[in-house]
Amino acid sequence: MTESVRLLQIANRMKEEQLSKKELLATGNNVNVSDEVVGSLPRLIYNHCLNKTKLRRFTSFGTNTFQDLIQDAINKGVITEPVFHNKQHLFTRHDIARLWEHFGFSSYRDEHEPRAIAVENQKGGTGKSTTTATLATATALDITTNAKVLIIEIDPQGSNGQGMINQATVESDAIYLTPIDLTLGMYEPDSEFQDLIDDGYSEEEIILASPFNTHLPNLDVMPAFSTDERFLHQFWKADDDMKDEFICRFRRDILPVLKSKYDIIYIDTPPQESPLLWLVNEAIDCLLIPITPREYDYASTVNYSLTTSRRFESLPSKGSNLIWSRFLVVNHNEKSNSELSTVSKLTRTVQDRLLSSCIIHSELISYASSMNRTALDVAKQEKVCSGAKYDEAIASINQTYKQIIREIKTISIKETL
Repeated sequence: MTESVRLLQIANRMKEEQLSKKELLATGNNVNVSDEVVGSLPRLIYNHCLNKTKLRRFTSFGTNTFQDLIQDAINKGVITEPVFHNKQHLFTRHDIARLWEHFGFSSYRDEHEPRAIAVENQKGGTGKSTTTATLATATALDITTNAKVLIIEIDPQGSNGQGMINQATVESDAIYLTPIDLTLGMYEPDSEFQDLIDDGYSEEEIILASPFNTHLPNLDVMPAFSTDERFLHQFWKADDDMKDEFICRFRRDILPVLKSKYDIIYIDTPPQESPLLWLVNEAIDCLLIPITPREYDYASTVNYSLTTSRRFESLPSKGSNLIWSRFLVVNHNEKSNSELSTVSKLTRTVQDRLLSSCIIHSELISYASSMNRTALDVAKQEKVCSGAKYDEAIASINQTYKQIIREIKTISIKETL
């Protein structure tokens, strides 16, 4: 027996022991919204609650009018009684979402087109996944923007998306379909996608049922799974026409359906040049390129940037779909002279495509990522770091998000307005 045959046997045995998607997503890698209870609320829910005074500031109502409207909403069963804790009436984000719909407040979609934003850099370790999750959470927490947000994970080696699923909302008989399962489904006769089609479900119904809930009512996630690697095998053995079909399917058939429900879609991409990246680039409206301001990251990003234009021009849409691109400095130590020098170099070279805000290096962000949270999900009272460091990290995230969402809104105003 040759060594290569032995390796195949080992691989087959390992495959037999591999957890299914359902089993993997049920493991301890997921966010547990009941880890710690504060008052009567799980910590993750509690951290995003607002008291009545703070909530009213997002409206034009006076104190008495707001109180009357809240009581009316409770009487009508729109929301339950707010949670009373530490002498405050607290409203969960789920209650706030129901109230805003009940009050008929405007949403992102009323004035703006939905947008898909890829977070992309072929240098590994640049913080793509952390940046994606953080900006998506910031968007979902933005009461004024009032957008429905989705994270799509296209990296088969990624696990952030799996970690964000709120397992409490997953039904025991749920079918797990990744974005790649949806993309390949119509070409795989024995797939779960085809089983659902044969059972009478429409493609649109299947696509819209695929995202998972998170701990926020307006933030969903579509995680990747290791079996998504098969897309590469299918792609490379296909003829040229079929390769174009694979690349176009996500843009033509999947993303438009998701845009019918979600306003801002963040796509976490793999850290290498591959057909998985090409199908994303064929579909997106916006491209965000995070870069850590270190010299070797700079050099890698130069190589990435040189190939990006050629990549878009070689795709079926010839890059006509891309209307916005920006570079974002992340994980930045503002006290490092070498990093400041790299930022200066980026300012000279990237020019107006470099966002003026940045996300700083922070133990808060690192801690949150290790817990399958974002920094925005951690309360100051949890004392992960000093109060000053906490404020610095949150401020850098919020400033970055505000700059991005302003620019996205500017390019997304509906033409009828």
